[in-house]
Amino acid sequence: MCAKYSVMPSVTGDVAIRIGILGCSDIARRKFIPALLKSDHVRLTALASMRQEKIASMAADLPAAIMSYRELLSDPEIDLVYISLPNHLHEEWCINALEHGKHVLCEKPLGLSAGSVKCMLEAAEHHGRLLYENLMYLQHPQHKIVKEFIAAGRIGRVLSLRSEFAFPGPGDGDFRLDQDMGGGAFHDMNRYPLSAALYFLEGKKHRFLRGSVEASEGLTMSLQADSITEAGENFSFLTAFGLTYRSFYDITGELGNIRVERAFTTPADMENRITMTVNGRDESFTAPPSDHFLGAIEHVCSLIHGGQWGNEHLRTMQLAELAGMFHDNCEL
Repeated sequence: MCAKYSVMPSVTGDVAIRIGILGCSDIARRKFIPALLKSDHVRLTALASMRQEKIASMAADLPAAIMSYRELLSDPEIDLVYISLPNHLHEEWCINALEHGKHVLCEKPLGLSAGSVKCMLEAAEHHGRLLYENLMYLQHPQHKIVKEFIAAGRIGRVLSLRSEFAFPGPGDGDFRLDQDMGGGAFHDMNRYPLSAALYFLEGKKHRFLRGSVEASEGLTMSLQADSITEAGENFSFLTAFGLTYRSFYDITGELGNIRVERAFTTPADMENRITMTVNGRDESFTAPPSDHFLGAIEHVCSLIHGGQWGNEHLRTMQLAELAGMFHDNCEL
């Protein structure tokens, strides 16, 4: 059993949630912190990183104290910890933060196995705190619009979902190219297409059909696979380093089709064109601009203030189990 700490009462009402950041990653600097500073519901309180030169530069213009990891976790003035560390460190520091009574928002992948995620969620439940995997793209309104069209029967019963996420690849020295640090295209990118499957498809249980892996010196550079859900929907996906950029999902129903480009990386200022055909008619539309990082922060705040996050924890476990199924069947 995890060690017990004296924990703060749950944050309630309209009080701003005080956030501390572990890690000085590119995504934290370019996307998360700028979004956080736009929100009235959170207050940046502290930053911690093993890379002192980067954290000093990053903190120069920010209203936040610089702390060590342990100081940040022990600080009673911090309610929520955002973890943006290399993949292999997520389990250790998420559990540390939960044991210190902090809510946790962690970058993807939350854990490198279903067993790891289960352990983390057990710690969250034991300490009565939220553990949220940062699936920020789902907070863009375009996906809710697509889901509402599907629920309304616009394209008929869904038959299949195909999704791809790929880019030319990380640069030399990036932890994503280090197998011991949880690198590789599958670990780094699987949460995007797999969470789209859980979000849009009726069936949550999948039966593996086939898959193929390309590896270089033991590191997964690409994985493509197919499954079928308990509701009879076909699902196929690709995650890859070393290919031209692609980031889409394509949903086919008995009556039509919906395709969303830039699905996982829609810029905050971009109106995104969604292609939809129904009975051969073009019914495409434009989704309004939205900062999905800000949307994720606001969503996490609403969960903490509401004190109810059981459904989020359930979805987190379902996603980890789905990733584990593909990982194990493709023998990564």
